[in-house]
Amino acid sequence: MRALLLLVALLLSLALRASAIAVVYAERSVPEGERRFAKALAVHVQRWYAEAGVETDLVADGALKKVRPRLAVLVDCYAPPADVVEAVRKRLAGGTRFVVCYSGSDALARLFGLRAGAYRRSSGGAWSKMAFAAQRPSGAPKEILQTSSNLFTVMPLPSNGAKPMAWWLDRQGRRTEVAWWKAPNGSYWMTHVLSGDGDEEAKRRLLLAFAGECVPGVWRAAAQHLYREASAPLEDGSLLARIRLLPKTSPRRQRLDGLYEGLLRQQAAVREALGKDAFAAYQAVCDLRDVTARVYGMTYWSRPNEIRGVWDHSGQGLFPGDWERTAALLAASGITDLYVNVAGAAFALYPSHVIPRRGTDDCLAQAIAACKKHGLRVHAWILAFSGERAAPGALAELRKKGWMLQDEKGNELNWLDPTHPAVRAYLLSAVKELSGYDLDGIHLDFIRYPGLAQSLGPRLRARFEADCGKAPGWPACVTDANGSRRAEFLRWRAERVADAVQSVRTWLRAHRPGMQLSAAVFGKYPACVDSVGQDWLSWLRTGLIDQALPMNYTESLDTLRDWLGTQTAEPRLAARIVSGVGVTAAESRLGPIETLQQIDAARKAKCVGFALFDLDETLRRSILPVLSEGISKP
Repeated sequence: MRALLLLVALLLSLALRASAIAVVYAERSVPEGERRFAKALAVHVQRWYAEAGVETDLVADGALKKVRPRLAVLVDCYAPPADVVEAVRKRLAGGTRFVVCYSGSDALARLFGLRAGAYRRSSGGAWSKMAFAAQRPSGAPKEILQTSSNLFTVMPLPSNGAKPMAWWLDRQGRRTEVAWWKAPNGSYWMTHVLSGDGDEEAKRRLLLAFAGECVPGVWRAAAQHLYREASAPLEDGSLLARIRLLPKTSPRRQRLDGLYEGLLRQQAAVREALGKDAFAAYQAVCDLRDVTARVYGMTYWSRPNEIRGVWDHSGQGLFPGDWERTAALLAASGITDLYVNVAGAAFALYPSHVIPRRGTDDCLAQAIAACKKHGLRVHAWILAFSGERAAPGALAELRKKGWMLQDEKGNELNWLDPTHPAVRAYLLSAVKELSGYDLDGIHLDFIRYPGLAQSLGPRLRARFEADCGKAPGWPACVTDANGSRRAEFLRWRAERVADAVQSVRTWLRAHRPGMQLSAAVFGKYPACVDSVGQDWLSWLRTGLIDQALPMNYTESLDTLRDWLGTQTAEPRLAARIVSGVGVTAAESRLGPIETLQQIDAARKAKCVGFALFDLDETLRRSILPVLSEGISKP
């Protein structure tokens, strides 16, 4: 039977040629400054398909005319030029179906029986969930959680038959705008984009549903692929081995023995279902995967005094406007520490008199009030030098002050220059302001340079030469492996970052001695010292920070163990390292079992705890329930 299943999977993989589905990224349909983001969106879509065992081609919009897919997903089509619109028209005429996301082009919309409407923005949670109608594609989810802040509305052309397929709901569950339209030609149109920031299982299922309508064998291929993954802990003996680590007479061992036997019966039933209805088989495999992960989670134990942290990049919790609900969920899942992103070089989510404010709520005060009630420690997470998430006009004001890093040609980057004394003073002023809150800690992120090539501007060079003497042959003298000033420059550059950390440490020690200072740092040490000027192990050695949270974002356990080996080589430092786990990071995507294994590796390296990136729907639905079965059980 197993050999037959493998043969079927092979035949299906051959049938699902990469050319059957094209994921189209915007190279010409968006402004130049947005192309990197558009490409990242496309990579997310391609990854979701790949995780389901479905191959796709990644195609630039300008090359659409050269391919003939059965399904083309235009992940961001803001303003396509005429030749891209014409390529879409020809592909439609040839039988290709489309999924079009986020376009203001009336010419493109009319190909799908729609007309372009208005561009709209909202910061009040008007578009927080997509609720799908009953006539959605077979296998599509009933809802997808995603908060969007902008969209392009469209309306159907008279008597064309285009129908709403999903509606945006606000945070109160009320309908606001149409999220998805189904066109008369069998294509679909979304008023925004499918973002990569959570509820990924639902988004993957939606994309499979689109493909299932026009690419034969998609659901069966996905079910076969997922079955191999879901069965791996049963087939390779890893789950049974973990169960047998427990004493035979212990209540947990006896319970796990029974659950394991039940899993084997469930696996056999799923294997039988694979030869029948493909979508039903896919659903059955998903259930097998989820139950296996839960049982696997029960083979771990929680540890007293372990830091079990979560980074919240949004700064608003899982349910914007309802921190009480987020805090209660985290506490029930055994989380002890929350690193909440409420400030950066150019934005603040609290009433700041130092950093440009974005929004009107005091998200930090709300988070603290709710988390303290539930026994969670709260750390204010600051994007120290990065211009990411800047408030409107904020970066322009910082540029006027001459505070931004420059590249070799003098082009200004969206990054504050750590070598500028005023920049370091600016960071310290923000920390002083934040320390007025009832916080447990300050958490510094982006406390580094973006890279060596971004550290060669004329202003930075002038400061280096003022401190260390002339640097003839710039930049080769500091960038070449054997450059005459390279070692000195790299050390000087790293010391300026350390100066920023030390000023914060000194002030907190004098004025808020009980407040912890931690930093999110690169996992690849010591390479990060030269690459981004971040000598964080020396910060631990000299007491500049209380804890380091290395972003150990990798899907490879071997790589993780290598990094941890270097990071924890000094036992006294290991006890101050909280290993960052990249559950939904750009560099890694981890399922529940992989997350458990990475936490276990950190424990074996004697780390004081772990921190999960990032607080989103994937973490809430897939990871925390499994961790709370054992490893983080309250």
